[in-house]
Amino acid sequence: MAQALCRARVPPIVRVVHRPSHAVENRLGLLLAARGIPWSELGRRTLLPARQVARLRARDANPRLAVAERVAAALGVTVEEAWRLVPRPGARP
Repeated sequence: MAQALCRARVPPIVRVVHRPSHAVENRLGLLLAARGIPWSELGRRTLLPARQVARLRARDANPRLAVAERVAAALGVTVEEAWRLVPRPGARP
């Protein structure tokens, strides 16, 4: 019985990796610069901890919706203006 199992052709395990077709573009730096607002002022307006504000500076920052809404409200913009989806290069639609 064990020999029959060893001889059976079992297809290899295939790992399917899903790569999203879009990425999140963080536009906070542009919005702050256009308004002349320093990052420290954003922290003061949103009452977010300094570490969290520092994480928002990353180009690929993708915060939770509650944080994104708080930041957008502090700047007087919509969440979609602060973070938007952009197509990844070479990605299929």
